Amino acid sequence: MKRTTVTRIAVVVIALGFAFAIFGVPRTEQKAARAAFEVMARTLEARPGESPEAREGRLRHELGNLVEPDVAATLPGGVDLRGREAVVSKAVELSRGRRPSFTFREIRSGKTGRRMVRLVFEVVVSDSQAGDLHAAAREGTAELALGATGYRLHWLEIGAELRAEPEPRP
Repeated sequence: MKRTTVTRIAVVVIALGFAFAIFGVPRTEQKAARAAFEVMARTLEARPGESPEAREGRLRHELGNLVEPDVAATLPGGVDLRGREAVVSKAVELSRGRRPSFTFREIRSGKTGRRMVRLVFEVVVSDSQAGDLHAAAREGTAELALGATGYRLHWLEIGAELRAEPEPRP
């Protein structure tokens, strides 16, 4: 091969490497953040045969590892929570006596800065494991920060009901 051909091939390989680094890595980070967020939702779901006391202990332990110490959350009705203990305690309180299941629709993600991914999602929370026909969809936004142990919740905002399911007939 001629020297110019080898040089051209090297330039193309380097260009492809840069393109992958610029466009490929953020998608990988976004997928990892989405997976971590879905793990948080699955943590809130009841496990078969789990007693209420065991569930509360599990939630406190597992959620404590999945949220940042300085986490902030805004829930419907203007409930503002600051700090890991407040967010975990509210999650335990809201799940007490319930068996919530979460269905996510259309999760969009994007990087908002170095080591931070924002997720915009629509979620349906139901107490029926088969899905509740009358569950309300809510839009939410979450930011997850990348730490030494992976992505953890840094900020969460859940909005009011979007619409009733199924939508009312005229």
